Amino acid sequence: MGVRGKLSAEFEIKSQPESYFKRLKEELHRLPDAASAVHGVEVHEGDFKTHGSVKSWSYTIGGKKETFKERFEIDEANWTVSMVAVGGHILQRYKSYRIIYMVVQAATINEAPTVKVTLAYEKYKETDVDPHKEMEFLITMNGDIDKHLLTGHQ
Repeated sequence: MGVRGKLSAEFEIKSQPESYFKRLKEELHRLPDAASAVHGVEVHEGDFKTHGSVKSWSYTIGGKKETFKERFEIDEANWTVSMVAVGGHILQRYKSYRIIYMVVQAATINEAPTVKVTLAYEKYKETDVDPHKEMEFLITMNGDIDKHLLTGHQ
């Protein structure tokens, strides 16, 4: 059995949390317009916004082109979207890999809404590296989404 791990980061967003969650759950196919490191997406099963749909992403991370095939999961009640790896380069490095995005509305008027990104993964062996570069990529990409929404690309 591999070694399970989890990395999490939370950051403030300036766009409306409702718009941000809508982008994650229904409009993520527009990501290449916002993030230059993401080149494209292809649907294999379902569509771009249905729970259980399967999509493949192409992107560049660390100067290297990669693919990520995922099964899409939506939890409307908790404003959470998950992408479970079912193929692609990431499964060469990790036995299992799940990206979880949770949009959190501000609790008070003095707070900003946030997005929490969690990577839940299982390494093949203890000496395998943790996915820190993947987390940095996801943080940057989510910042790109926020900026894109703020420039009126609703």
